[in-house]
Amino acid sequence: MREREKKRKTRQGNYVEVGKVSQIFLYPLKSGRGWDLQQAESTRIGLRHDKVRDRQWMIVNEKNEFITARQERTLVLVTSRLDPDGHLCLDAPGMPTLKVHVGMMDGIVVNASVWGQELEALDCGDEAADWCSTYLKKPNCRLCYCADQLRKRKLEDDADYGNLGKPGEEVCVWTFITWMSNLHRSILFKLLQVGFQDLGQYLMISEASLANLNAKLEQPVTSRNFRPNIMVSGCASHAEDSWKFVKIGEAEFRALKPCTRCVLTTIDPETGVRMGAEPLKTLRKYRQTTDRKFRKLIGDTPLFGTNLVTEKEGTIHVGDTVYASYN
Repeated sequence: MREREKKRKTRQGNYVEVGKVSQIFLYPLKSGRGWDLQQAESTRIGLRHDKVRDRQWMIVNEKNEFITARQERTLVLVTSRLDPDGHLCLDAPGMPTLKVHVGMMDGIVVNASVWGQELEALDCGDEAADWCSTYLKKPNCRLCYCADQLRKRKLEDDADYGNLGKPGEEVCVWTFITWMSNLHRSILFKLLQVGFQDLGQYLMISEASLANLNAKLEQPVTSRNFRPNIMVSGCASHAEDSWKFVKIGEAEFRALKPCTRCVLTTIDPETGVRMGAEPLKTLRKYRQTTDRKFRKLIGDTPLFGTNLVTEKEGTIHVGDTVYASYN
């Protein structure tokens, strides 16, 4: 499908109208079920809706290392909601409702770890810890909260991808902008921070990319298998690979790297049961990088969707026009 040629001139170059926002997802608990939203705020450390940020809570083990559905598949069955008193309510099969306060400002500060990178977090207390340990049938689990005032992970410290930005200065860094091209040098200007997300603050996938994959599968999958924040309709399959900047309303994003896909995509989000090798098996047939340096880093891991970081904060809505720049 041809992209429409409506252009908007910005400092990033010409923005071209490429589609519409079809879905917005926010995941209060890392690896938990997401909220399907009509609107959300884009912030410097992820989506926010009604005082709740994306991946603002995370379960850790006795070493304060993150636990996800990669190890504990039933995490995808944990649902969340806000009550009128300002609590996040967590529900899971066979468990009573756990209420944790939204907007915690004090508590025990711990150094939690995501992919070997440390950040500060608030421990949510013994009741929450017992709930997590009981549900996962795993002793010594704790629930952590990513408070706004605490130290986050800096993307320039990433062990695998190297520097993705430096505070207060222009730095020439290596980033992977598209999986089809050679490794690019890009100039990044802002300090890039993340909380409990794996790497990028956002994940964007096109509806056409998902439809293209499902046409190759015997058993179709849904967007929930890939846990995106923003789904885009009206563009060609994998058009998102080549977008360097994205604008939705007043919010602007910069492409960080293609999203590498893992075993989490093989877990049925409705049952918490692994579906076998799909969709990873099929993705490996046509969604591997051709870049030698990137291939050395990620092996045969397939790519699907693109990770983004915030350039400019703003509110996004389902139905908003999506503009992209190729500069």
